[in-house]
Amino acid sequence: MIHRKSWFFVLMSILFLERSAAAADSIESPKSPGLVRGIKVLPDKAPDCTSLKSIVETVTRGCKTNDEKAIAVYNFMRLTHYHRAYPSEAGGVPVLKEINCYGWSLCGGLHAEQSALWRELGWKWRFVGWPGHTTVEAFYDGRWHYLDVFLKFYAWMPDPNHPAGRTIAGEDDLAANPQELLLDAFIEDPARKVFYAKGNEFTMIGDKANWQAPTFLVCGDDLAGMIQPLKQRNRVGAEPGWAGINHADGGYSAEVSLAPGFGLTSTWDKSEGAWYWAGSSIAPCHTCGDKEIRNSPEKGPIAEPYLGPTWNCESYANGQLTFRPDFAHASTIQSFTSIENAKLNEGALVPIDPAKPARVTVQLKSPYILTQGKGTADGLDSCEVSVDNGKTWKRAELKDFGAAIGGQIQAFVRLTFQKPIKNLELQATVQNNPFALPFLSPGKNTITVSVADVASLGENKLVVTYAYRKGSRRKSYEQLYLEGKEIARGHDATWEATPTVIQKEFTAAQLPAQFDIDIPTPHGQYPVYPRMVFVRREVVAPQQKPLPLPADALPPRLSPGDELKTLPNPLLAGTQPPPPRVVRPTKSVQIELKPSHFVTRSGEVPTSDMLKWPKTKQEAVEPIAYLIGGDLKNLPPLKELTAARLIIPVVRAHEKAPTRIGITILKGPFLAGQSFNFDLLGDPLSTVIVPSLPANEPDWSPPKEFKIDVTRQVRSLILGEAKIHGFGLRVVPDRAVDDGWTVRVHLPKQPRIVLEVETFENP
Repeated sequence: MIHRKSWFFVLMSILFLERSAAAADSIESPKSPGLVRGIKVLPDKAPDCTSLKSIVETVTRGCKTNDEKAIAVYNFMRLTHYHRAYPSEAGGVPVLKEINCYGWSLCGGLHAEQSALWRELGWKWRFVGWPGHTTVEAFYDGRWHYLDVFLKFYAWMPDPNHPAGRTIAGEDDLAANPQELLLDAFIEDPARKVFYAKGNEFTMIGDKANWQAPTFLVCGDDLAGMIQPLKQRNRVGAEPGWAGINHADGGYSAEVSLAPGFGLTSTWDKSEGAWYWAGSSIAPCHTCGDKEIRNSPEKGPIAEPYLGPTWNCESYANGQLTFRPDFAHASTIQSFTSIENAKLNEGALVPIDPAKPARVTVQLKSPYILTQGKGTADGLDSCEVSVDNGKTWKRAELKDFGAAIGGQIQAFVRLTFQKPIKNLELQATVQNNPFALPFLSPGKNTITVSVADVASLGENKLVVTYAYRKGSRRKSYEQLYLEGKEIARGHDATWEATPTVIQKEFTAAQLPAQFDIDIPTPHGQYPVYPRMVFVRREVVAPQQKPLPLPADALPPRLSPGDELKTLPNPLLAGTQPPPPRVVRPTKSVQIELKPSHFVTRSGEVPTSDMLKWPKTKQEAVEPIAYLIGGDLKNLPPLKELTAARLIIPVVRAHEKAPTRIGITILKGPFLAGQSFNFDLLGDPLSTVIVPSLPANEPDWSPPKEFKIDVTRQVRSLILGEAKIHGFGLRVVPDRAVDDGWTVRVHLPKQPRIVLEVETFENP
């Protein structure tokens, strides 16, 4: 017996076919009567990127103050973007489209997006120009605030009127007081090459690592370089966009809408060559490597699962929009935007009048940019593509019509045939921003599934599929700190090679719906974010099978001892004040080292007791380094060590500029008084700045001592991860310090060099 709803769909299909068969004109306004609009699949811990409003609402949940909201929006921009030349489109790129489809821009574009999100919070904004840089400020709580998602920077200032006693500074504040708010307020981690706010560094506080301390200027900028541009700033005003990145949506929608037979698979991986960047001959790629990821609590935990052996830069990702009509079911006819002289008959699409050509038109539309297209169909006579809503059509090859649709959000494919078509499949590759997708988090994830109009699903089913690879870390953040490792470079962490897949089917009566996905952590290990593979949404006919799963897919499973451990929300990193310091008394001991001799790259014996280094490879200056030996025995246990410093005596410095000197760990042994292979000298690991000494002033007597932090290197020695052949001391050219001079420092004839080791007094 046929269900009453089935009779309704059959009747509607017949009427629709009769109307379509009588129409012979070109499509004026293509529509899919069976379109299921506004399909949303949203984990409870991920941002909702379907609108600017939903982004702000989901990103700032849990925030109590406007400063916290500003930081959460800043962190969202940090997570979803990297800096690269502007994406461009005719008429400009809407902010929402850039977030979902691209994920890269330069300063003006990134700050146009940030200001668009501020607008959703009801805040005013203003663009401020620096020489060669565009910034933006937000106005809330009666004052302006500066957060720079290009430089990766914001600064706090005292505010007695604020409940927290502080607020995010504006550019006027920083320009008026750079010493207190910039130079004295931050500290550089020379090993990690990032900055921290003083008092909120990645360090041990009591027995806990303060690993959520925000990192600043992570792509190589410095504080001193900000001061002069701040003083030269020029206020521009509240523009509704910048450099072709527009607040207005321009008709763009990030909603997922699918007709029966369609599936949209969004992945966190890229396909080679499947990118779109108008006017560019090279693929988008963040040229700073993984600097923005490895030390960043705002971005790193979510991004580190992708830093595998094949990763070379942060870039685009792809997905697939697939159309597989089920010709055995009447509702499939609703998947076509236009039908001419065609009907369904015995599992095939056939001409109504066999003497005349039949046509069907398929709409390819997703929130993401189309980059490639291909299809298969038996019995097809021709394929045409339209990218102007059916006004004009161009012939194309069904097996590869990517050139005709590349760069579009929507395209129509018109198929003409006179023989029955039993098998039809179209597939379009799309470009999406991977970190704007609905990712999963360690622990319990509650997934909400909804559609804008439940009735539009009819008797079809909505199928939701998640694929991910579980992971875990063998060591805690405390151990990573003690071993001198970054928090988000995959250190001591592994992710399963086999994906876990969970698939749920929903009828109209079951929507909206929720289901849970548990991401466990084995007992005794530490949680990491899963390595996402894909999220898929499909609308399938009642008896139609969903798209196939990966061949090696495993169902969700909990092993004995698994725990649902979680991690703090990365988007809220920095919204809370640093934990209070735990002061423990320390003691220091000095280990005498064995100063050896000066060496040159050429092997010539130097004639003076000084360090120097050419500022460029082309400069005709002989580099001179100093070798240091010593037996580093009786080092303290790792958990007792608080700091280690090499103490270097200097008797004279350059008269024109300060000098940065650095310490290296030698890669091979040396003999006293003998020449040394500079290939074994190693790279500078830590540095210190020696101030200039005017030519008319006497030498420092006694020698002036400078301390170079070598804590990370000593921790590596204690762990047995490094072998000590000795240290090398050398000049490190740095134009920001030495103003481009070829600088030098002089050591005593017989320098006393010691390793100062600081430990807790009461372990």
